[in-house]
Amino acid sequence: MDPRVTLIGHVLAVSIRILVTVCLLSPPIAEASNQSVGTAGYRLGPNDVIRIQVFGEDDLSVESKIDGDGNIRLPLLGTVSVGGQSITELQGSLSERLAAGYVRNPRVTIHVVKHRNFYLSGGVRSPGGYAYEEGLSVQKAISIAGGLTEKSERGVLHILRRVGGREETLPVQLDTLVLPDDIIVVAEGQKFFISGEVKTPGRYLYEKGLSINKALGLAGGRTDKAEKSAVKVTRLTSGLVETFVLSSDAEVLPDDILVVEPEHHKFYASGEVKTPGGYPYQDSLTVHRAVAMAGGLTEKAERGVLHILRRVGGREETLPVQLDTLVLPDDIIVVAEGRRFYVSGEVRTPGRYLYENGMTAHKAVSMAGGWTEKSEKGTILVTRVSDNVSHTTEIAMDDPLLPDDFVVVPQLKKIYVNGEVRRAGDFPYGRGLTVHQAITMAGGFTDKAAESSTKVLRKINGQEQSIQVNLDTVILPEDIVVVPRSFF
Repeated sequence: MDPRVTLIGHVLAVSIRILVTVCLLSPPIAEASNQSVGTAGYRLGPNDVIRIQVFGEDDLSVESKIDGDGNIRLPLLGTVSVGGQSITELQGSLSERLAAGYVRNPRVTIHVVKHRNFYLSGGVRSPGGYAYEEGLSVQKAISIAGGLTEKSERGVLHILRRVGGREETLPVQLDTLVLPDDIIVVAEGQKFFISGEVKTPGRYLYEKGLSINKALGLAGGRTDKAEKSAVKVTRLTSGLVETFVLSSDAEVLPDDILVVEPEHHKFYASGEVKTPGGYPYQDSLTVHRAVAMAGGLTEKAERGVLHILRRVGGREETLPVQLDTLVLPDDIIVVAEGRRFYVSGEVRTPGRYLYENGMTAHKAVSMAGGWTEKSEKGTILVTRVSDNVSHTTEIAMDDPLLPDDFVVVPQLKKIYVNGEVRRAGDFPYGRGLTVHQAITMAGGFTDKAAESSTKVLRKINGQEQSIQVNLDTVILPEDIVVVPRSFF
């Protein structure tokens, strides 16, 4: 045989043995690629499903789910703690333990068949747990959960992640990579509320720097019935609920409640009307009708004297008006309390009465029901204040009264006649009444009367005194005329 052929055959045989040895000692290509499945920072944990293969030892190869304590059970080795280890670390530790008396030169490979879950909470359509997959971003994770809801806060995302045994809250972006056990928190966006006269009342997502005008635009704008100026805003400030009236360029804050009031012009009635307050304005509204809407005048109201407070040229003016005067929006109709006078004494209905121009003493007594039987007809006293001093005077029936006069109808004054007269008793007193007239009122003297000894009993300074009189003597109210008997 040619020695060169023999040499070539020997070289080929050696090369084949070397190639076989290299193949046996090198891990399969599939195993190498799987080795790259776990990222450098990935740690095994509960609920991960892993496949462990020992080359050439099929009885030792298993697929198992890591339990809640981070353990799995393996042939020969029993319960093995794997939680918190990387795939590389676990491969090394298993190889060492199998080599210690179980398998000669063991070659262990590990695959993650199914990663444990990641979680989404908050403003996503389907919150919950989902199977982790390699290279998962926050954006894809949110898509898996159905996307953001209308209530979610855009652009503000966080992940709750255990780092070094502690749970931390990390701000993230849409392209941030997710790890198993991460909890992606999508906060609900801050809201504000619009109600009243807008086209689409409801709850809306708050944006920083939002003005009332822009907020109304989000709600479709004002309706035709809306108040066109200010907007009422209810806001929680320092624990207290307050309501403001703000202009359209004012800033909205989270949780504000915006109320667009309906446009309603009002007029106001005050003073002596039965139901003072604000009332809806109507076109062609007269003072007479406005007062009627307020229930009409009270008994104390001044008749025929009405005023309106009205803003004219930026200033408030007081204008005298009539019942047929037209009212304008925001007018304040003022009905003053009427001027009064008072009637007391011997009248049927004493009290306070409405004063009218041209009021006389006689009319005043008539308004009070007229004289009683005990009154002194024809006599009227008036107490009147002048220059802060009170004066009482007697006036005639046709004398005029003034506002705040105090009219007094006195009780009828009397005189008394006793003794030797035909009808002893009490009789009405009249100014200038004489003893003779008083005795005549009593029927005259009897036959036994001592005419010349007639006397009058009169109280002077609280003491009763006897005064000798003649028939022409003028007597006073409450005098007692005494006619003694003659004994001759």
